[in-house]
Amino acid sequence: MVEGTDRRGVLIGGASALLLSGQRSAPRPKIELWNNATGPHLRGAVLPQRRVYPEIDGVTFLGPGPVGAPVSDSSLHELADAGANLVVLSCPGLFRESEPFEPDPQIANWLVALVDRCTAQGLFTVIGFRTGPGRSEFTFHRDNPDDWFPAFMIDERVWQAPEMQRAWADMWRYTARLFAGHQGVAGYVPMVEPNASHIRSQFDWPRFALRLAAAIRDEDSTTPILISPDGYANRSFASELPLETVPNAVLFLHDYTPYDYTHAGPENSATLNLQDAEIAPPAARRWAVGEFGVRRWVPQADRFLDVRLRSLEASGANSAIFHWPSGWHEYERVENAWNPLLGSDPANSSRLADAPILAVLRQHWSRNTIRP
Repeated sequence: MVEGTDRRGVLIGGASALLLSGQRSAPRPKIELWNNATGPHLRGAVLPQRRVYPEIDGVTFLGPGPVGAPVSDSSLHELADAGANLVVLSCPGLFRESEPFEPDPQIANWLVALVDRCTAQGLFTVIGFRTGPGRSEFTFHRDNPDDWFPAFMIDERVWQAPEMQRAWADMWRYTARLFAGHQGVAGYVPMVEPNASHIRSQFDWPRFALRLAAAIRDEDSTTPILISPDGYANRSFASELPLETVPNAVLFLHDYTPYDYTHAGPENSATLNLQDAEIAPPAARRWAVGEFGVRRWVPQADRFLDVRLRSLEASGANSAIFHWPSGWHEYERVENAWNPLLGSDPANSSRLADAPILAVLRQHWSRNTIRP
């Protein structure tokens, strides 16, 4: 057993209920954090994390640990100080990607420590697994094999291997056992950006999602389960998910539309249509946008985000922007297109106190009143 797996017995009793601001005598269940009728309640950022592959990463780019880039306490403090109360941990699963499919103690201990550190800073966490048995990080880069990584590192076997699907369910039972009752965990994402539709068009992701949700409920009956649709969490697949059959389920979308605008390069003269910045509510009782954003140099990026966030406010939807910098300079110096602290100059690598995107985020995040 991984060190810390008996944490259920040492966490604060009754921590699965949280205290809403101004109502300290009235504990509310965590699902109320995802109540669109009374929300938004959670506004924050994504911290993308992945396994370190020493053969391509070395020991400095993503740090010397099993997961990178390392997240500093000062980075978490700055996020909370900006007003955020949510971190979406888009991270590796706790089981090994290759046989034998069993817990990886280093990854488990890393996640336990990071969740506790987020909680200590007043940040709720959402735990979402990018990878696991038969699914490697490189499925997200499958269109660029033999670029910065060798093609053989793309592992997508989970979509055709029943034993790997069983291992994913086991991984979530294990994870839910670790974090059930943790006061800082606001939700679980069974799989970050499921992409079965791009690999095996006939694979039934909704059925697999329900299987993973059932595995979570075997160990944790209350923590919300945030289920993303197929097509990399695309809302066009949302109607396929029978969310009403899962207790305390939330539709969890990613939205980078319009892609040609949000992903424009430094030399691209992208133009903003304000109507494109708005996000219309999907047909779901509870929903949130777990990932959205725009590259910092795109013209009127700050205005785009303001309109997008206003539309989410109007719908009562929680949200997380991609991404907040980790504080690990070796990585952030290279991967900084989405860094909200650097301003619009592509050549700038120094934080700006008056960065336009950060100003917009502070304005919206100032509405947060709930902390773990």
